[in-house]
Amino acid sequence: MSALPQFSAANDPDALETQEWLDALEAVLEREGPQRAHYLLEKLIDKARRSGAYIPFSPNTAYINTIPPHMEERSPGNVAIEERIRSSAAGTHGDGRAREQERR
Repeated sequence: MSALPQFSAANDPDALETQEWLDALEAVLEREGPQRAHYLLEKLIDKARRSGAYIPFSPNTAYINTIPPHMEERSPGNVAIEERIRSSAAGTHGDGRAREQERR
């Protein structure tokens, strides 16, 4: 169980305040860019920790494609390699299913 409160949109104790924070972040991103937003978030996290808030450290971050889709280079792919990958994956899964059947 997490020590952090788990709020969903349905039970947000102050939805207006939450929206104001999100709007402020969006404004910083639009006007000053992601580096400024990152700086401000780091300062907020530091202040919260120094004030006694429990904010666990996580070295893992969600994968985010930093290239907007309209700016990505077109890639035709390689049909032969893709087919080998699919065949290999199907074979791996097939072997696992066969072994599972043998155990029964």
